Amino acid sequence: MRGPSNPLTRVVITPEDASQLLEANGSNRPLNEQHVKRIARQILDGKWRFNGDTIKISSTNDILDGQHRLWAIMEAKIPVETIVVRGIEPDAFSTIDTIRKSRSGSDVLALVGVSHHRSAISTGLQWLIRWQRKTLEAYRAPQNRLENSDIEQAFRDNPGIARAAERATRLRGVFNPGLLTFFYFVLTNRNPDLAERLMYTLENPSGIGMDDPFFRLRAYFLNPNSRKDTLVSIALMVKAANAAHKKKDVKVLNWRNQGTFAEPFPTLDVGQYDTKVR
Repeated sequence: MRGPSNPLTRVVITPEDASQLLEANGSNRPLNEQHVKRIARQILDGKWRFNGDTIKISSTNDILDGQHRLWAIMEAKIPVETIVVRGIEPDAFSTIDTIRKSRSGSDVLALVGVSHHRSAISTGLQWLIRWQRKTLEAYRAPQNRLENSDIEQAFRDNPGIARAAERATRLRGVFNPGLLTFFYFVLTNRNPDLAERLMYTLENPSGIGMDDPFFRLRAYFLNPNSRKDTLVSIALMVKAANAAHKKKDVKVLNWRNQGTFAEPFPTLDVGQYDTKVR
């Protein structure tokens, strides 16, 4: 562990250093394996950054804060730069992390200069990442958890989603702006004309037939008696877009995802454009 010996030290901790610190730790707390894997994955993916967080070690060499990070360093087998604070009294453990507020995706976007529609953009990016990774149906699984660094990178890769959020936010009275941001952005990348037709129908359905797929989608969004499950809503947006692209009328817009005749999650089939909205 390289660095001068003083109570507050910025150091590079190697896997060997982490092992030594953990061996000296006399009060091992229950370990959350999923949390260790989550941190290790960030390290392996090159997304772990020096951020000023500290590893806190008591005057008796017990690790008061940082045990999971040390295990993650060992699992990733990659050195990590951090700050080590030594000499903390053991009874201070109960005060650690008691008033910390976790940062949201919206907070991360603010730090990279996004000033408007941060909530819609953040939600849209989260579902865009799941869509791209093909983890929509298993998004709650621990291994599919999204990190703030994922959202930051996704925004850098897809800055055009800010324009989608601006448009979608106007329809907050019709549907969730974040989910609409996601789907409008995806559809714009695939079929811009169809994406505009979707938004115009949601904004003003006058003159649109009742069997129009997007009219049916709007009716689902506005039906106070329908439970707006997120996956069902995304599936219905996909099915409506597919039907609209094929110029099909829709009498009933639904997705049977349970029971004997359960349908697989629908695939978006609306043509492919070479130009991507970045």
